[in-house]
Amino acid sequence: MPIKAKREAAVRERIQDIGEDTFPDDDVDWKILHFRHSGDYCFAEVEPEPDTVGYPRFIFVLHFDGFGHMHECGCYCMADGAWTLLATTPGAPEDWKKIQPAG
Repeated sequence: MPIKAKREAAVRERIQDIGEDTFPDDDVDWKILHFRHSGDYCFAEVEPEPDTVGYPRFIFVLHFDGFGHMHECGCYCMADGAWTLLATTPGAPEDWKKIQPAG
């Protein structure tokens, strides 16, 4: 299986956990709209169902280390028609902030 497909499968398997880690007070289902890859990073664009989190769409930023382990790095939200950095994970790599969240 190609590396991008493996990463996407890992994100699909854990998307609910990722959403709950980022928004622990919200009880929503996370629907993946699409993925974007850049180097060791995967940007997963998602939307909450129902739309009660405060923004219509989000991008979860995930880092895959050399062993294929996934680490949450941060989150963008769609606000006023543009992606805005909403949260970062302490101790996570930060070079992903130089990458445009959506292509």
